[in-house]
Amino acid sequence: MALRDHIVVHYHEIGLKGRNRSLFERALADNIARATTDVAALKPRRLPGRVLVDIPEGVDPRDVAERIRDVFGVANLAVARGGRIDFDTLCDLAGTMMAGEYQTFAVRGRIAHSAFPLSARQINEQLGAWLLHHLGKRVHLDAPDRTCYVEIVGELVLVYVERIPGPGGLPVGVSGRVAVLLSAGIDSPVASARMMRRGARCSFIHFHSQPFTDASSVRNVTELTEALTARQYDSTLFVVPLASAQQQIVAACPEGLRTILYRRMMMRMGSVLAGRDGAKALVTGDSLGQVASQTLENLHAVEAAASLPVLRPLIGLDKAEIIAEAQALGTFETSSAPCQEACVLFEPKNPVTKARIPDLERAEAGLDVEGIVAEAVAATEVRRFRSPKTKLGSESHVPGVATR
Repeated sequence: MALRDHIVVHYHEIGLKGRNRSLFERALADNIARATTDVAALKPRRLPGRVLVDIPEGVDPRDVAERIRDVFGVANLAVARGGRIDFDTLCDLAGTMMAGEYQTFAVRGRIAHSAFPLSARQINEQLGAWLLHHLGKRVHLDAPDRTCYVEIVGELVLVYVERIPGPGGLPVGVSGRVAVLLSAGIDSPVASARMMRRGARCSFIHFHSQPFTDASSVRNVTELTEALTARQYDSTLFVVPLASAQQQIVAACPEGLRTILYRRMMMRMGSVLAGRDGAKALVTGDSLGQVASQTLENLHAVEAAASLPVLRPLIGLDKAEIIAEAQALGTFETSSAPCQEACVLFEPKNPVTKARIPDLERAEAGLDVEGIVAEAVAATEVRRFRSPKTKLGSESHVPGVATR
């Protein structure tokens, strides 16, 4: 068998899944295939403890690796070369791949379900001796300048010299669907990525206050949704008009309660849209104590209006930690761009920091809450996205549910 290029993908957490492990492995393999569709039509193979991607002739394996490195569930990956080869060919291949300027090296062999005539320890010793003789480098087992990795799975012998870290976690799709209340700010995109890393598929719900604000928040959220879709390959964005609800709250309710009342309306509208989309929970970018609406009392008062569980993956992080994650995710620049968010419209000068639910309910008694929610849901625009590099068109005025 001729030598060819492969990508070897390792996972960590999936390996702990026991009888359900094959489900997680299939999801990871499917997501790898989807993440690389703009490079090549690939069929990742599940091998014991790893996923193998065979690289077609004429395709640069580095382009494939660049896509796979962002797939949730991948602990690390490597561009490898190999085939069904004997030990002599293994030595020649390792010698070629280990050529270069460095001082010390080590060999790390692993064997799984193979009848190869040498054990992992024998490969380490005998290949190490061959490289020592032919390359003239020194062996350093604890902290080598370069490592020759050899993985033998069945009849396949693979050699690589660099492991590329992945994001870890679980493959998107294995933990069900959630709906993220996505603003144009820094926090909620990071919360979305954290949920994806735990295997959840995210729908996105954005509230705007047009025509009292400009279209900047929707524009920025569209860019954020495109960036996040690159991590889960298809997304639905619900664009919800909030201005009418805000007008009615301003006209009928105490000023200091406005922001909390806005957010309670968002929870109600979000619960309806999420439920119709099959989501089992709402997700927010709240961080405890970060702003006035995120005190413990206010978070409790807002969540009480939701009919689904509310998840807050950033609740214990500070702003510096969230910014660092946004920069790594690639959303920070878009999230930092100027825009007019819904919640700043008619913002109170002195918002309450410890809202009481009875006070909020008394204020809402003067509103047609069900009518306000129904009106906003009916006017919701649904947009669908796919990645890589494919965006489907939007559907306007779809009543809160994307076409499957």
